[in-house]
Amino acid sequence: MTSEDYSPYCPVCSGCGEEGCCSPLMCKQSPDGSYCGIYLNELKMGYELSIWVENVLFATMTEEQKKRFDDKWDELYDKHHKQIEKKNE
Repeated sequence: MTSEDYSPYCPVCSGCGEEGCCSPLMCKQSPDGSYCGIYLNELKMGYELSIWVENVLFATMTEEQKKRFDDKWDELYDKHHKQIEKKNE
């Protein structure tokens, strides 16, 4: 491999692995991926933060904020889970 052949981008998802640059949501968690471990850690952190928001911060929100949070949660749930259900049909 020459320096001209080198690319910092993942051959599977095109992510660069830099925190805050490429979204870990694009990662395919492929054995051939370049930054899957980094992206998996980012996703785990986001999930833990989401749980904390639901278990701790939610109780301190106004009713309007709670509704906005619940509406967004429902939207994202449908987006991600309905996609899986359609594939399994």
